Amino acid sequence: MKKLLDNIEEYIVASSLFIMTSIAFANVLSRKLFQASWSFTEEITANLFILASMLGAAIAAKRGSHLGLSILTDLFPKKYQKFVTLISTVAAVVFCIVLIKEGFVLAMQEKATGQLTPALGWPEWIFGTFVPVGGIFIMIRFIQFGIKAFKEEGVK
Repeated sequence: MKKLLDNIEEYIVASSLFIMTSIAFANVLSRKLFQASWSFTEEITANLFILASMLGAAIAAKRGSHLGLSILTDLFPKKYQKFVTLISTVAAVVFCIVLIKEGFVLAMQEKATGQLTPALGWPEWIFGTFVPVGGIFIMIRFIQFGIKAFKEEGVK
C-alpha cells in the first residue's frame, strides 16, 4: 500500500498516457479506414494532458527536479543552503495554495453554470477539478521534499 501511495502520480500519469495514445491511435485508424473522425477523442486527450501535466509537476517536486537557480544557493555555505531550500519550498507551497483555491473556484463556477463539454456533454467541472487536485499533489510533494532536504546536512 505504501508503494502505491508513494508512486500514485506515476500510475495515474502512465494510465493517462496509455488512454491518450490508444484513443488518438484509434481515431487515426477510424479516419483512414472509415473516413470518420471521433470528435470526443480530442476532448478526452486534452483534458488528460492537463491531468498528466499537473501530476508530472508533482513527480518533479517529489524528486526535487523542478527548475531552480542553484547559482544563488551555491553562494551560501552548505549549512545555510537548506534554509534557502526551505524558503523556496514555502514559496512553492504558497503558489500551490493559490493554484488550488483558484482551480476550485473555477470548477465550482463551471458546476454552478452547468457547463458541459462540447463533444461528450459531460459536466465540465469534472475536468476542471484536475487543476486543484493536481495542485494538492504538487503541494504535498513539495512539502515532503522540503522536509527531507531540511533534515539533510547539505542540500544537493
